[in-house]
Order: sequence, then C-alpha cells, then structure tokens
Amino acid sequence: MISPALHFPGNCAEAIALYQKAFDMTVHSVAYYRDAPPDSGMEISEDELDKVMHAELTICGSRVNMSDSGPDGLTAGNMIILNVFFHSGDGVRKAFHALKEGGKVHVELGPQFFSSMYGSVEDPFGVRWQLIAE
Repeated sequence: MISPALHFPGNCAEAIALYQKAFDMTVHSVAYYRDAPPDSGMEISEDELDKVMHAELTICGSRVNMSDSGPDGLTAGNMIILNVFFHSGDGVRKAFHALKEGGKVHVELGPQFFSSMYGSVEDPFGVRWQLIAE
C-alpha cells in the first residue's frame, strides 16, 4: 500500500478542514505536538504546540497522512499530485469548486478522452489534485 504524506508549513488543520469539505473523508486521528509524551525526546517550542504532529485520514477510500512538518527544502506542492477518482461528475465538481477557492486552476472542468469529467487544481496550500470521474 502507498500512503501519500502531505507536509504543511503550519496550516495543516486548515487543510484538513478544506479536504473534509471537498471529499468523502474520514479523520481517524489527529495528534498535535502538545500531545507528545514528555519523554519523547522531542524539543517542541511554544509556537509548535498547536500544530499537527500527525494526522491519519481516509480520502475517497485511500489512506493519507498529514502533518505540520517535513523534510527541509520542501516547497508546497512540489512533491506530489494526488489523483482522486469519483463515481460521478458530481463528486468531481464538488471537490473542484471547493479546492479552487484561493487556489489555482490548471485544467478547467470538462470531459476528456479518458473521463466524462476531469479537472486539475492546485489548492490554497500548494497541493495539486487531478479530479477524475470513472
């Protein structure tokens, strides 16, 4: 199984809220840095206490992990594009319109040779999505 991990520069909780609005999503757990045990060996600043240390989600049937940390040198959205497959164009439209608010449209919604409804959008957090009706 491949589980994509999305790393954010401090706004992971906002991203989770947007994705709940856009997709059929289940939040399994969200742990904040303040939840780390005192003997974890982690050095956590006051500014990091309310940041997401680790979130486990299921988006449209796929496991996704998210956090407010990541390897040095990451640029928002430069590491991954997520393909989301929907059973109908309605799901594609719902997700597309939610994600494009404050984001950037790469391919407008419409039929393609491989899909009855397709769109590509970068959300406000710099994550690229390809939304495809099967």
